[in-house]
Amino acid sequence: MAKIDYSPGLPEFAAAATAVALTTGRKLSRNFRYYRNRSENVIHRDELVALCRSIRQDAFGLQNMIMNENDEKSPFLVSVSGLIYDQLEELHRKLLFFEAGSISEIIPLIDDQRRFWQRLTQPDFYSETLLHELEYNIPCNLEIIEQQVQKLPVHVKG
Repeated sequence: MAKIDYSPGLPEFAAAATAVALTTGRKLSRNFRYYRNRSENVIHRDELVALCRSIRQDAFGLQNMIMNENDEKSPFLVSVSGLIYDQLEELHRKLLFFEAGSISEIIPLIDDQRRFWQRLTQPDFYSETLLHELEYNIPCNLEIIEQQVQKLPVHVKG
């Protein structure tokens, strides 16, 4: 019988590959839904509020992962950060269907978050600064964004 050569980093590598595959699959699914529903061109406020809540939950999950002392978490940090960035991109894209006056306060806040999360592939991004931001600034900013989204019309046609 053949002996499988076990490497200590193999489970972490497999987990990281799985996380990347799941993140990519979720992004592809989102894009498919977006372009499939393109004929309808209706953006609902409740959908955007749910997206805001998902971003907040993922940011909280990322904070918990960073606070965990496990050293094999780095691929997951990048994966969750990428998910947050993708959701911010989706939120931004969908908000552009609304009247300019109703989104003029939200867009700069989202753009600030997008600029912050865009650095997710830089090694120095995952420092104490990120943990501080996740603890204090990001939850407040995301809550303000969600409150502004809740003020939007119920739906808009694209």
